[in-house]
This record gives sequence, structure tokens and C-alpha cells, in this order.
Amino acid sequence: MTIQTTSAIRSLIADQPPVLQNRADWPRLRRRDSGDAPPCGIDGDGITLARWIRSIGPIETSDIQTIESDMRKLLDHNATSVNAGRRWVAINGPSLVGKTQATTAAMLRIHDDLLKHPHDPGKGIRAEHIPVVFVSDAGASWPTLLRAIGAFASVPNTRLATGADMLRQLRTVLPSIGTRMIVVDDAHMLRRVGAARDLTDNLKMTVDALPVSFVFVGAGLENSALLKRTDRSADEYSAAVQLAGRMYRRDLTPFVDTDKTQMRAWHRRIGALISRLELIDGLDSSELRDATFAANLFHASGGRTGLSLELLKDATIAAISHRRSPTVNDLIIESKRKAAE
Repeated sequence: MTIQTTSAIRSLIADQPPVLQNRADWPRLRRRDSGDAPPCGIDGDGITLARWIRSIGPIETSDIQTIESDMRKLLDHNATSVNAGRRWVAINGPSLVGKTQATTAAMLRIHDDLLKHPHDPGKGIRAEHIPVVFVSDAGASWPTLLRAIGAFASVPNTRLATGADMLRQLRTVLPSIGTRMIVVDDAHMLRRVGAARDLTDNLKMTVDALPVSFVFVGAGLENSALLKRTDRSADEYSAAVQLAGRMYRRDLTPFVDTDKTQMRAWHRRIGALISRLELIDGLDSSELRDATFAANLFHASGGRTGLSLELLKDATIAAISHRRSPTVNDLIIESKRKAAE
């Protein structure tokens, strides 16, 4: 049996990719594309070069800028709203449209700005400053969501606590650690179980009770417990109706090729990634810049930003593994592989 030394374990941990759910990893996460140069040319170490290609990003887009602006407006509104006038943000869109990439880049920038402003945890209290909380494993139940928030914020004794107990605890703890915003990813997973309305009612109570601003991110939020109206909750006093009335909604949608303005925007995003790939010594980007390649990429991705960038990276990595430049054929092969997954 091999016993690893402490230094070896630390090195192993340092080599692990950072994850959003781990607050300790946030200093290593990207707020913007690093702009670093490729480690080698196309004739160099293909594995190292492939890792560099995967690490490019986040590509700066209007989605990031708009969501960051929405978050700032939300924080400002909720800091000055009267009584129960606080609002929340819903970021909605289909899968692979780039919601999580755009939201987390914006969220991390907000987090960094909020860290610059010291908070007062209260007399005699020593607490770490945690201005933003992120959860994406909330499951379907209200207590699970609250426990995920508590776990990220290092709130003790949350495993066996009831939802009501957790809510009371978070109401006390979050101000002491300076939390201003909670971002819930994959919020469409917050679904009702059977015909129960408890989850919707409890979500509204949570948004009202906790002194923070909520951002919910998901695919098809209108069909989730957040916004879906049933026959039992269609009246103007229902939790779903009231939540919808206090929402800033931001829809991220696929681009459409019948709109010239949208197509120019899509080409700018793809062009930004191609410009980074062109830094690779020996890589010929002629086909990447060709209209045929662009048409195939748009069709294969359905105009979705996230999938477009992912397929472009995959096709390039597939080509450089054979020490050659990417072609339309590489894209077609990778598109078929992706579709079969």
C-alpha cells in the first residue's frame, strides 16, 4: 500500500479542476478569458494543447454583460425597496444556450466587487465575508435547497434541521457573513411532487424571508415550481402569480439565421474564439473562417452559443490530435458524435 505524503496530496488537490459548488475554488475560477498564449504549436504536445483549447473562455458576450447589469440592478432595487417590494431575477433558456457560463461569469464579477466593501458581522462575531452563495444541487425539495445554501455558507448543523429551522437559521447567519445574493442554478429541478403546492409557497416565503437577492437559472422555468400556474393556484393571491409579478426575466435564446443582426452577433462570438485559436503556431484557420464551416456550425448547434463554442473547440482538438488544422469534416464528425451522446 502506498502512503501519500501531505505535499503529494496538496499537489493532487491543486491539479483538480475548480468547481463552482466549492467556495474554496472560487479564486481559481475564470471571470474573464485569461488571454494566455498557447503552450505550443500544432506540432507540439497535443494533449497539453487540447487542455489549453478547452480552457479558453469565458468568451465575452452581451449575455454576460446583460446578466451582470441585471444583477446590479436587482441588488440596488432590493437594497432600497419598501417593505415587501423585493424582486428576483429569472434567467431562462434551453440547454446549451450558454446560461451557466454567462451567469457564473457575471456572478463572480459581482462577488469580487462586493468583497471590496467590508461588512459588519455584528458585535463579538467573527465571520468570513461571503457576499454571494451559489447552489446547483438543490434537488426537488424546499429543505434540500435551504441545506444547499447553508452548506455553501458553512452553516453548521444543517443535515437534520427542518426547512423552517433552516430558514430561521439562515435569516440570522446570512447577514453576519455579508451575503447579498444567492444564485440557484438548474432551478427547473425545483419541481412539485405530485399535486403539492408546498414547494411554490415555500419558495415565495424564502424569497420574502431571507434578506438577500435571489437569481434563479434554468431551462423552461415557466414549467417549474417557480412560475407554473395550476388550476389550484391560478388566482391572483397564489404564490406562483405573486412570484411572477416580482420577477425580472431574462431569456437567453438560440440565434436565428433569418435575422441579420442576430447572425452578426453569433459570428462575433464565434470569431472571438477563432481569434484565440489562431494564436496556435502552425494552425491554418482558413476553413474556420469559411462560410461553409460557419453554416455547418450554426446548423449543428441550432444557433445556441454554448454548443457552438463547444463544437468549435471539439473539432479543433480532434484535428490537432492528428497534427493538422481543423476542417469542415472534423466539425461534421464531432457534431454527429455529440448528437449521438
